[in-house]
Amino acid sequence: RGRGRRQAKGLRAGSQGKELYCVSRETGNDGSMLFKFSEEKPKEEKPKEEEVAVEEKVEEVEPKAMTTTKKKPKGFGGAKRASKSKVQPIVIVGAGRVGQALAEMGNGVDLVLKRGDKFPSDLEGRCPIVVCTRNDVLEDVVYGIPPGRWEDLVFLQNGVLQPWLEKMGLQNCSQMLAYFAVARAGEKPTDGKTELNPEGLTSITGKWAEEVAERLHLSDLSCHVLNKEDYDVRMYEKLIWISSFMIVGASNGGCTVGAVCDNHRDQLAEVINELAGVISSNYGCNFPPALVDRLVAYGRSVAHFPTAVKELPWRNGFFYDISQNALKSGAQDPAPLHTKMLEALNVLA
Repeated sequence: RGRGRRQAKGLRAGSQGKELYCVSRETGNDGSMLFKFSEEKPKEEKPKEEEVAVEEKVEEVEPKAMTTTKKKPKGFGGAKRASKSKVQPIVIVGAGRVGQALAEMGNGVDLVLKRGDKFPSDLEGRCPIVVCTRNDVLEDVVYGIPPGRWEDLVFLQNGVLQPWLEKMGLQNCSQMLAYFAVARAGEKPTDGKTELNPEGLTSITGKWAEEVAERLHLSDLSCHVLNKEDYDVRMYEKLIWISSFMIVGASNGGCTVGAVCDNHRDQLAEVINELAGVISSNYGCNFPPALVDRLVAYGRSVAHFPTAVKELPWRNGFFYDISQNALKSGAQDPAPLHTKMLEALNVLA
């Protein structure tokens, strides 16, 4: 009764106490059971192991379409994936320096769309759609994405986006102020930390703020998740930074940002204070003290950057329009130095 038990214990026979082992059994014609014994212990058979199907655990956050056969731009997907298994996969629109840097921060399953690529119709699940393009193509980018996914858009552009976002009905989309710098495509970003803001300046707000911020954190970059009111203060502050530094630098031979800090600080401070007054009086935004010092400190962290007035409607043109509207209404120009410098550059045509 139980072959295995007899094999294990054996039987004892005779006065010498030899151990006998049951090695087989047969059933006779009359139904009787015959057992054969041997002094040699039979080899035990190893029990067969149950075959268990092992599945690799996949994070639920990965949209199925992220694993499509779409070819990624060359050089993407080389980040430290082992430590980034929980990074929220994203769709990246724009494969320039910033777009490539964001992809390198991921775990290799992001979908990167270059210029002219169509948005995939089979994308399943919700995920951030991070737009890393120039401002002047934003409308084409948005219209190329199904309206049902517009709520997932995350905008990373410099300049003031709010008027355009409101016109498009996108004012509740996520927005990000990227203070990290990418010198060349494929290089690791440099965090925008300064002596006055050692905690970093990059900020984000909106639906996907936490997920995108976590991506940066895992790549040792700072990113602050803010409510819309606090974000707007930082957004206008960066708008003033890029508008003031670019116009002062362009007005002085196109010198670098560092040269603006070192050689033209008085002129820079006057422009900064003008533009801050425009924002405060028109939008009720109150900036923390030492605005000029903070903007100069950031300028020194990117001292090698060149200066040029561009993307006019989103930057200096925003302030120029406010000045012109004030003059048309019979009021004084709230930013006369800025207006004078901009008109002298012949960039308004």
